[in-house]
Amino acid sequence: MLTKRTLLLGGLAGGLLALGLPAHAQGRYPDRPIKLIIPFSAGGQFDIVARMLAQFASTELQQPVVVENVAGSGGNIGAARVANAAPDGYTLLVLGGNHAIAKSLYAKPGYDVTKDFSPISMVSITPHVVLVNAAMPIHSMAELVAYAKKNPGKLNYATPGMGTSMHLTFEMIKAHYGVDITHIPYRGGANALTDLSGGQVNLGIIGIAPAQEFLNAGRIRALAVTSKGRSRALPNVPALSEVGYPELNAGSWLGIAGQRQMPAEIVARWHGVVRAFQDSPTNRQRMEEMGFRIEPTTAEQFQKFIASEVEAYGKIVRDNKITAD
Repeated sequence: MLTKRTLLLGGLAGGLLALGLPAHAQGRYPDRPIKLIIPFSAGGQFDIVARMLAQFASTELQQPVVVENVAGSGGNIGAARVANAAPDGYTLLVLGGNHAIAKSLYAKPGYDVTKDFSPISMVSITPHVVLVNAAMPIHSMAELVAYAKKNPGKLNYATPGMGTSMHLTFEMIKAHYGVDITHIPYRGGANALTDLSGGQVNLGIIGIAPAQEFLNAGRIRALAVTSKGRSRALPNVPALSEVGYPELNAGSWLGIAGQRQMPAEIVARWHGVVRAFQDSPTNRQRMEEMGFRIEPTTAEQFQKFIASEVEAYGKIVRDNKITAD
């Protein structure tokens, strides 16, 4: 005879199996190491924040959160790997603006950012910084524009990759100022910074955090940040809004996501971890000093934000006729 307790337990087990989880998994997540996929090479701004979060999450969850860099194709290879992984909370993605861009830039990116993920939370936003090799006779945006117009097609600029938010932002800058500068895409910000500091490329547009070491060493020079106002991390560097491009307000956002069918309780668990990370005064101070602005969201707010970014970046790609070729 089936008692009320038997029916209750049977229903609970059936519900867990429907989610793709064994009945004993309820309340036990995580019971093994978690993999956090960074879809870019080590040393870039995604990498810096993700490793901070992974270290914090390892303590919060009492399980190792292992970072793995899976670079290539503007962040698409790593994102596709996570999209096709089991939705069990053990393979998560560091998600960014590049993935919103991919929907309009690539014919087959390998995933759909609006359909194939369970957004967990936004983590941070940071402006880009326009950089020049220190040996170049350019010390301001005005000098850059004048030099580029006098030497059309002779300058080049590095980005962390084709189709990244840095790439689209610099194409907008080129169009606004009416200059001809060649794009040189790299596999991540660290590689771009290495060649920029060594003089293999003239200019670059990278995140503030990975650029600071090179700026402090005097091997590159900052011309402007792409936010509406100046960055606390680079207070002496003007915003583009101050030097002839008042309508521009661009940057890189970063968040965490799992697969589309990831259980709601795991999304909630990770959302709590991210929020605790953001609420930590030590983490907040360190992030702000590197140029990152903490940006708490609910999972639903993050999902709506991603959809709005897909639409906004799609318009930029179309208006500027940007291709991934």
